[in-house]
Amino acid sequence: MDFAFIITIFLIGFIGSYISGMLGIGGSIIKYPMLLYIPPLFGLAAFSAHEVTGISAIQVFFATIGGVWAYRKGGYLNQALIIYMGSAILIGSFIGGYGSKLMSEDGINLIYGILAFFAAVMMFILKRELMMCHLIK
Repeated sequence: MDFAFIITIFLIGFIGSYISGMLGIGGSIIKYPMLLYIPPLFGLAAFSAHEVTGISAIQVFFATIGGVWAYRKGGYLNQALIIYMGSAILIGSFIGGYGSKLMSEDGINLIYGILAFFAAVMMFILKRELMMCHLIK
């Protein structure tokens, strides 16, 4: 690996993890497109969608540990939610990890794009509508 590649990957990892830790979101929504498109822009090795998914899974693991540590100190963790939802997340993650082997790269990119679109809609449009409903009441 050359120095430019290492620096690029380091910066993608740092920036994406910083943002995901600050906002408490999965870093994949940030780093997936960064890993897929930024290295080739600089003439560096391109990753496949499967490789980016694997890299993102490792990142999410470490970001989660860091986020839990920070949020635990602030008292923001709901233990009941963690127990009930955590078991479903673990099972779904295992099944999804094995299921991704059956998908093409285009299929992975399509699903990611659809989920990112719906996340944006829910964050901006639905939140605004909920705020308007509360203001009217």
